[in-house]
Amino acid sequence: MARRGNRLLDSQDRVDLTPMIDIVFLLLIYFMVTTQLLKQEADLGITLPAEVPLDQPPENLPDEHFIEVNPDGQVLLNGQPFDDPFSITLPDLTGNLQRLKQSSELAGVDTLITVMPADEARHERVIAVLNACKSADIKMVSFGTPE
Repeated sequence: MARRGNRLLDSQDRVDLTPMIDIVFLLLIYFMVTTQLLKQEADLGITLPAEVPLDQPPENLPDEHFIEVNPDGQVLLNGQPFDDPFSITLPDLTGNLQRLKQSSELAGVDTLITVMPADEARHERVIAVLNACKSADIKMVSFGTPE
């Protein structure tokens, strides 16, 4: 009887993992060989500051303008309200930003816009302000917090 029990244990199928491990290694080698590793760094166009002699006068700082976005949708440029709170394209704000850009270019200074949305301001309204800055070709836009 003991012999019959051993036959049952010997006749059970066993899974051989050797071929599966071979396939995994072959796939690993295949993907290592066919994958191209790009080690190119993106050119961000950043110029590091150089030493400035002390005898030169300081450069003019860019003109900074503040755009506030209130929770009710009202947009204020330097404290003055523009457009309807439900306007999507903000035509008055865009026109004023274009005039600010032109006057800054004539004065030889950069136009810097700081967008200060309220904590409860809708994201669509902030995006509409950013689109107005893009329409006016203003590239120096940053975010701040309202006072």
